[in-house]
Amino acid sequence: MVDQIHDLGNDGSFPHLMFAGRAGVGKTTTAVALMKDLFGSDWSSNFIELNASDERSINVIRTTVKNFAKRGVIGTYQKGDREVQIPFNVVFLDECDNLTPDAQSALRRIMERYSKQTRFILSCNYPHKIIDPIRDRCAFADSRFKPIHKKDIYRALKAIVATESLSVTTDAMKQISTVCDGSMRRALNILFMITRSPDQATIEDVHDVVAVPSRSKVQNLLSLAIDANRSSDDPDKFSKIHRQIDGVVERHAENGVSGIELLSLIFDLVEQDPKVPNKLRRKIYSHMGEAMFQSNISQDEMLPIKVFLRSVTI
Repeated sequence: MVDQIHDLGNDGSFPHLMFAGRAGVGKTTTAVALMKDLFGSDWSSNFIELNASDERSINVIRTTVKNFAKRGVIGTYQKGDREVQIPFNVVFLDECDNLTPDAQSALRRIMERYSKQTRFILSCNYPHKIIDPIRDRCAFADSRFKPIHKKDIYRALKAIVATESLSVTTDAMKQISTVCDGSMRRALNILFMITRSPDQATIEDVHDVVAVPSRSKVQNLLSLAIDANRSSDDPDKFSKIHRQIDGVVERHAENGVSGIELLSLIFDLVEQDPKVPNKLRRKIYSHMGEAMFQSNISQDEMLPIKVFLRSVTI
């Protein structure tokens, strides 16, 4: 997808674009990089960035966006051995899936009317919330920015640590690239937090900041659940072990681990460990979706996890 975006601007022009994907995967950075690549040092003269979460009303679209879209284009850029006029303005509208329906309708008309002198780059997390007339006008509307691979995040962290002369262990950088869940923004925030003290940042510092249970703790939690459900014929043992399980789950909650994060860790463990019996794997898969849904909507997000663990059997 990056190569396709780069090829779009080879002639100094591109259509309206839509960048869809989760937070922190580089949508805004790609838009800015495209502008700099095309128009050099004058790129910002014809570029405006708005966040639709803050400015989501139809009045903003009719005033701020429309006034910028219809204004003249200024500045030049180097095209080969010639200096040529920058051909259009660019409006980057971040989180445009938060625009109201009326605002989206107004935006559609502006995109139609001023397409010769203004291009729109729309960024969103949930493209299905964008009306079809807007999606149909944008390239890449049906594509998605994927989470950044942890190897690429590790390489970026390694380069930053070297450039800034930071003291961070290799294990800590690898752990950051794993727990950031494909978000470069989150990885940089974690790196910033663990390097505030003069001491060398270690993997323990990452665990303190992120509060992610270790793989061994997740394995122990599953083992306890299996042991408790095997002892269902012994009510005392069943209750005793499940009280222990509830205590472990509550401690994770107190340490800042969300219900979805804990369920995701359980899912990743089952998915990646070939030693997990197929019967257990099927049982977890069949109940995981419901547990995630209930954890997401419940006032007590840990209660569905406790119910889920009571269904884990071999």
